[in-house]
Amino acid sequence: MFWDNYRLVELGTKVSLEEFINNKELKEKVKRGIRGLYEDVINEVERCIGKRDEEAIWDLAKSGKISPNNIQEFLDIISIAKNIDKIDDIILYGMLVRIMEDLEELYINLRC
Repeated sequence: MFWDNYRLVELGTKVSLEEFINNKELKEKVKRGIRGLYEDVINEVERCIGKRDEEAIWDLAKSGKISPNNIQEFLDIISIAKNIDKIDDIILYGMLVRIMEDLEELYINLRC
């Protein structure tokens, strides 16, 4: 499922900002993809360390699964995923690649 959700988010990176803002169906697919990526990562975190909350990020850093330098990146992405419907379209569009890269990195590093 992770890569299916990844491809949904990727759809938003292949269009202009104007098209992203004006295409409600596309935005919903992208948001669904972000929610899905987040859920896939959280499920993997739970499988690895038995926790689903934001505190799990600190445990992952302590165990060496993620770099301490990436903690804030992941906390930012968690906040975005949890509040996706409140994020301005322009900000969301500008963060799509970062969201994809950070969640992909975390997902790959979590392979337990």
